[in-house]
Amino acid sequence: MKQKTTLQIRWKPAFYATLIALSVALSKPCLGQDPHFSQYFASPLTLNPANTGNYDYPSRIATNFRSQWQGIGQPFLTGTVSFDGHLFKDRMSDRSKFAAGVLGLFDQTAGGLYRGNYLAASFGYHQILDEDYTSTLSVGFQASLVNKRLDVSRISFAEQFAGTGFDLSRPTGQTFQNTSIGYLDVNAGLLYTKTWDGGSFYAGASAYHLGRPRESFLGNNDVFVDIRYTGHVGGTVKFGIHSVLMGTFQHMAQGNSRQNLAGLAYGYQLENELQDIIFYLGGWYRFGDAVIPYIGYQYSNLQFGLSYDVTTSGLNLSGTRNRSFEVSLIYHFLDNSEYRRAVPWY
Repeated sequence: MKQKTTLQIRWKPAFYATLIALSVALSKPCLGQDPHFSQYFASPLTLNPANTGNYDYPSRIATNFRSQWQGIGQPFLTGTVSFDGHLFKDRMSDRSKFAAGVLGLFDQTAGGLYRGNYLAASFGYHQILDEDYTSTLSVGFQASLVNKRLDVSRISFAEQFAGTGFDLSRPTGQTFQNTSIGYLDVNAGLLYTKTWDGGSFYAGASAYHLGRPRESFLGNNDVFVDIRYTGHVGGTVKFGIHSVLMGTFQHMAQGNSRQNLAGLAYGYQLENELQDIIFYLGGWYRFGDAVIPYIGYQYSNLQFGLSYDVTTSGLNLSGTRNRSFEVSLIYHFLDNSEYRRAVPWY
């Protein structure tokens, strides 16, 4: 059974949002759901550690920002930036690649009442499986430092209710042994990719919080972070001269929570001798929760995406339609020969 703390935030609609966040932070057992992105396919290191270095360029930087549930007070804000690149190129065989990267992520609710910060080191090994260099099996590992903070000075509890308002001088009936908790976490994943003329396919699985670290602001020693299991598949198919179709599917399970996302995007490639310029238009569906229109733009080694969650689940707190938007940006660094192709005067 969950042991939930009844509380009230001292400013209007954020009460509802914070209830949701803190039922995660203060409950037993801890069924905390990790920060997530609608554009999960554009956040490679939070999706699967095996994505570390899974590309043909020397290195990559990726960043995502999500603002969730605007319209019910202070929104949930989640942002991440990662950098990964290939190592030991001269020492690796043509059939393998090794890569390492770093990931930083922040997550906050109710204007910073609850904050989570993550810093991770990520490693990936990629083994070519066939003579045509079209099939690859990847394995990845991640070690992360996690810190979470709760600003209890901004919370008033049911025990402090005085009839017409809250008397903060009254005892709360709650004992917070910690307002800041930290721990080391471990994640791992596998990924298979296949490419051919005119298309590609991938399938992967990952598990986060393998060590099930303890996490409680109330000092409960039997509160653990549930392992997050993720399965994901996707690919692209080119048809005609200028058209490409991209599709992805993700299943995620953590504790009693389940989430499924699926979608398609159509890309149109412009004629250009020097650069690959593709415009994408499509959408994803989070089963039972939201429709997510998506637009994307790819210019050579630069990719940009913008999405907006249209809630379909009936979640309509404070009588206001909940608004959630997300933006992603991925930049692949080029080697010298690619720079000369992209920038003629280089």
